Amino acid sequence: MEYYLKFLRHYLVSHSRHGTHSPFVYHLVDQVLYQKANPDDLNAVPLRYKRAGKREVKKYLFVERLLRTFPFGTYKISDKSNDPDLVKLFERNCTILAQRAIYYINTVDDYQRILFEMREDDIIIVDSPHLSKDQEKSWRFFKQHSKVVVTIDLFHLGLVFFRKGQRKEDFIIRF
Repeated sequence: MEYYLKFLRHYLVSHSRHGTHSPFVYHLVDQVLYQKANPDDLNAVPLRYKRAGKREVKKYLFVERLLRTFPFGTYKISDKSNDPDLVKLFERNCTILAQRAIYYINTVDDYQRILFEMREDDIIIVDSPHLSKDQEKSWRFFKQHSKVVVTIDLFHLGLVFFRKGQRKEDFIIRF
């Protein structure tokens, strides 16, 4: 019950792309988050995600668009489910020439260690940051850390960016 109350609160206080005042976040929300999926993309979603429901399909497609938008050369997945489809998604979008690293976290075990490995332009994707008290504690840790510049709370996903030249901001965006 508490989880659904958190979701309701998030929905009431979150913004769309027009509620953001950061050009970087506006562009990210407009070009990546709110893009409609074409039929080919929907057909390519693994069956596991389709069976899990519309929200999981939406998350999968968003992560795929995010990986295409931000080229990366290395990745690390800390996922308690060891999802092979998620690994394939990252492998398919990884490019050797990029310097950026992207981390996908679905567990509270590695968040502090991963944070201290981060470099400028790296990205952390946090799966279900509000699912448990421990995950919320990890999410708050990211938001308050001095190296983190931009956080975007989508409720079912959290994005952490390390960008020089931008002031520290936390966004709550409707997904």
